[in-house]
Amino acid sequence: MFGFDERYAMFDITPVENQFILEYLPDAKGDYIKVYLYGLMRCYHPEDDMNLGRMSRELNMTEDDVAAAFRYWERRGLVRRVSDKPPKWQYINIKQKDLSGGEARDPEYEAFSDAVYAAFDKVRRLHGSELSKCFEWREDMKLPTEVIVMLLNHMAEVKGRNFKITDAEKVAVRMAEEDIRTVDAAEEFFSRDGQTYQAVRGILKRLGKRNLPSEDQIKMYLKWTKEWHFTPDAIEEAVKLTAKGDPSMGYLDGILKGMHRENGAEGELNKEQVISSRKRSDALREVLKELGHGEVTPQNLELYDRMKALYPQEVILTAARECGHGGKGSEDVLKLLESWKTKGLETGEQVNAYVQAFHSQTELIRELRSAWGTDASRISKTDREFITKWAKEMGFSREMILSTAQYASDAKSPMTYLDKILADYRKKGITTPEEAEKERKQHRTEGNVSGKPVKTVIAQQYNQRDYTGVQEQMMEEQSREIEEKLRRKNGGKPNA
Repeated sequence: MFGFDERYAMFDITPVENQFILEYLPDAKGDYIKVYLYGLMRCYHPEDDMNLGRMSRELNMTEDDVAAAFRYWERRGLVRRVSDKPPKWQYINIKQKDLSGGEARDPEYEAFSDAVYAAFDKVRRLHGSELSKCFEWREDMKLPTEVIVMLLNHMAEVKGRNFKITDAEKVAVRMAEEDIRTVDAAEEFFSRDGQTYQAVRGILKRLGKRNLPSEDQIKMYLKWTKEWHFTPDAIEEAVKLTAKGDPSMGYLDGILKGMHRENGAEGELNKEQVISSRKRSDALREVLKELGHGEVTPQNLELYDRMKALYPQEVILTAARECGHGGKGSEDVLKLLESWKTKGLETGEQVNAYVQAFHSQTELIRELRSAWGTDASRISKTDREFITKWAKEMGFSREMILSTAQYASDAKSPMTYLDKILADYRKKGITTPEEAEKERKQHRTEGNVSGKPVKTVIAQQYNQRDYTGVQEQMMEEQSREIEEKLRRKNGGKPNA
């Protein structure tokens, strides 16, 4: 006569007691909670065709996982099994459960408990919650009971009878991931695990640690050997590097991670490769220190290998220092080394001499620019070519160049003007400041026929009867300047 609309459940609510949320929800797995809440909703809104298969499809779970969840709540006393074929459960009110006392036990759980007690009770008596956790490995990870018993004995053997169930669970997860489902497979696994345990224990001793290996540390070691392909002797060699920092498993993990990334190889990494990688990385760190920035990365290591193909370490460090002054990077160091090679510099002595000359040249250019009142920080390639020409081709000393520079201070382009003056001096065989000053005084005397002092300008500092190429150029420049002034005066027209 009466009934709900088929869509009633969608818009209704399902009451959940706070006691469930506070006492039972925190310890339960997410899938178990999902099954409990869905089943509770169906208690309020039942459907005739509801069964384990449909429930598993709607919850996107397997039937075995749904059944395992109900067995968990059965052990907690919140549901009661009323039928096996087909499987059915009744929900028990939490207050009713508290009044009746105790938690229900299902036959499978009882059989599992008896097996564990029989094989492990002489070693350690597990508490109810611990035994329940072990049973979940059977339910969730599908580990056989005999394999779980072997796991418990293995943990007691390597870590002592008071091992933590949480540590044992981490091993159980690894066993499930490796599909350890038989006694033979478990024996082989525990043999390997025992070797790993001893290896980690040895590493901890070398690091000065007295604690027993944790499951996380064992997992870390397995990552090094299985995923990163380090051999045990390679790991032992890498332990030596921890002396430079924090002697811990975490620090060692960082060292090995860097080496794995640097080598980028899928093959085995042995002791010799670790030693080579360490030396290579240390050498690069020296370069980066001179630069003042940068990290040991695969890209920088590749650049460093190209540097080593050109020059030895001391020359590379020299290049890094030069680039470090300008805040440049590893790529710039390589470019500088390549330019030195192009110039024919082969040895460290040749490089040092070139660098010294380069800095001396820089200082001279800055002195010249400062004397002329121009920007001393702007040094061009042309400036360097002039200095090289005056010093090497013409043979003028630094003192001679600086002394002569005063004669070009009023020129529009002092560097070019100074080049012309020095070229003229070379033709005349003038090589010292004293000879240059004598030549200058002689020009003054010959130009002042009246005997009166005259104002000296740059264009008058040369004997007008000596028509050298320099004088001709200066006269042409002076004529152009005069003509330009007359054009501006006559409104842009040439002088009539």
